[in-house]
Amino acid sequence: MHIQLDEWATPRDIDLPRAVASALNSRQVASVVPTEIDGRWTVSQVRKVGSLTIDGHRVDIRPKLPISRLFFLFGYAQRRRLWLAEETRLDSTPDLVPAIATAFLRQLGVAVEQGLLQGYRERHDSDTVVRGRINFVEQFKRRPGLASPLELRFDEFTVDIDENRILAAAVERLMRLPLLDPASRRTLLHFRGMFAEVEALPRGLPLPRTREDRRSEHYQPALSLARLILTNASIEHRVGEHTASAFLVDVAQVFEDFVSVALRDSLERSGGQVLSQRSDRLDALGYAVVRPDIVWQSHERIDAVIDAKYKAERPAGYPNADLYQMVTYCTRYGLRDGHLVYASGEETPKSVNIIGAPITVHCHALELTGSQEEILGSVDRVAEAIVASRASADLPPLLNDVRFDTEIER
Repeated sequence: MHIQLDEWATPRDIDLPRAVASALNSRQVASVVPTEIDGRWTVSQVRKVGSLTIDGHRVDIRPKLPISRLFFLFGYAQRRRLWLAEETRLDSTPDLVPAIATAFLRQLGVAVEQGLLQGYRERHDSDTVVRGRINFVEQFKRRPGLASPLELRFDEFTVDIDENRILAAAVERLMRLPLLDPASRRTLLHFRGMFAEVEALPRGLPLPRTREDRRSEHYQPALSLARLILTNASIEHRVGEHTASAFLVDVAQVFEDFVSVALRDSLERSGGQVLSQRSDRLDALGYAVVRPDIVWQSHERIDAVIDAKYKAERPAGYPNADLYQMVTYCTRYGLRDGHLVYASGEETPKSVNIIGAPITVHCHALELTGSQEEILGSVDRVAEAIVASRASADLPPLLNDVRFDTEIER
């Protein structure tokens, strides 16, 4: 069975196997509830895009945005100009997974065109001949009183470095997704052979951090896409009696990352510093914390607070949840103005004056369907509005004197 869904489409009733309905709910892809007709389900709030396969049933979720625009948001947030080479090709591919795979294979080809990147990696070995340094701790632990063999520690110049491990892991992950065309699979097999001397990444651990320098500059676009693949693609595994695999992207997170980076670029042209996901105490004892998406500050004083909202939050009983959250931020930081940045179409641009408090919440809308220049121009206009409403210098110092010693470690 092949099921086609659309991101944040209007609710509709469709026939679904119970295992598929359960997977969509458990992975928080969508809200799926049974109807009165057996085997028929109401699907709503489709929050992620990509593909899910369970027991041979495939579900494809198309994004609202053109794939090239989604790719642009991701690339910009990663500080990679990936979209320049890919834009004309991406929208010709109707589904997200083949598009991402094609882009990754193209960038991977560029990265390894002159061979795999090499670097020094610390090795541990036992030998009768000294190479590198003797690891005396391990020697006494494993062979107390024995002079041979020796426990050694040395640096080896090798292709088995973290950069190649990440790329090799992305190749393996894509190989396990049952959504690729034969040509892509043949290309993946070719690259798998190139990484034969690279060890697999340990399962369950965070991806290793890698340094960006002149040596690895040509690797960075492929590494960015590899991290996207490894973060969002789950390998085939058992869910009870069922077998599932998926490549699912949270577009809301991509949007929030893009807004954070793009607004930083625009706001810092007016001075100050932009921080993402800063945490501060809400009460004196630290029982509660606030963590706005973006704060703009100068000389440790908060000038503006901004939250990015791909979709307006309207949980049952709290139809204005976004406003409540922003009023809390403004109260905490002693600001007269707060800013909510939505994707266009999710909220009407407006300013909401709060009764009983000198606070105005400004709702902005970013247009994401235009050209790259138009999208960034929309960000600049939001930044200009934020600068225009910069917090006044005569606000009460008790609230606005937010210093780094109030931060909570994440």
